[in-house]
Amino acid sequence: MEYLSWESLGAFKEVFGVVGILASVVYFASVLRFNASETRDATTYSIMQLAINFRAESYKGELAEIRMKANMGETLTPLESVKFEGYLSALFELTELVYMAHKKGKVDDEYIAAWELRTRAAMSVPRIRTFWTNTKAGYRESFCRYIDGLIES
Repeated sequence: MEYLSWESLGAFKEVFGVVGILASVVYFASVLRFNASETRDATTYSIMQLAINFRAESYKGELAEIRMKANMGETLTPLESVKFEGYLSALFELTELVYMAHKKGKVDDEYIAAWELRTRAAMSVPRIRTFWTNTKAGYRESFCRYIDGLIES
C-alpha cells in the first residue's frame, strides 16, 4: 500500500482551495443577480408610486380644471398657464426619470412600454407638444431623442 506524500497532500489542498473559491464566486454571482432583480423591482415600485401620486394630484381641484381647459384648446389665464407649465415640467421630469431608470436596467420592459403609450397620448395634445418644443433644450440629449422618437412613431 502506497502512502500519499506531503507533496500529494499539498496538491489536494490546492485543488480543494480552488474548488472552494469557485463555489464562492458562483454563490457571489447568484447573490448579485438576486440583488439586481430586487433593486429593479424596488425602483419600478418607487417610480410607480411617484406616478400614482403625481396623477392623483393632477386630477384634483384647480389643476384638473386647468388641464381640462388646456386639453380642449381653451385660452388659459397667465396664472393658469404658469400652473399648467409647472405641471408639464414635473410630468417631463418624471418621464425622464423613468427613461433613465429603464436605460440603466432598473425598470422592466413591460412598464416602459405602458409608459410610452401614455406619453404618446399626452404628446398628441397640441399644447403639450408646443411646451415640449419650447423647453426640450433643458433635458438630456438622449431623452430628447427618445421623446421626439415617440412623437414620430
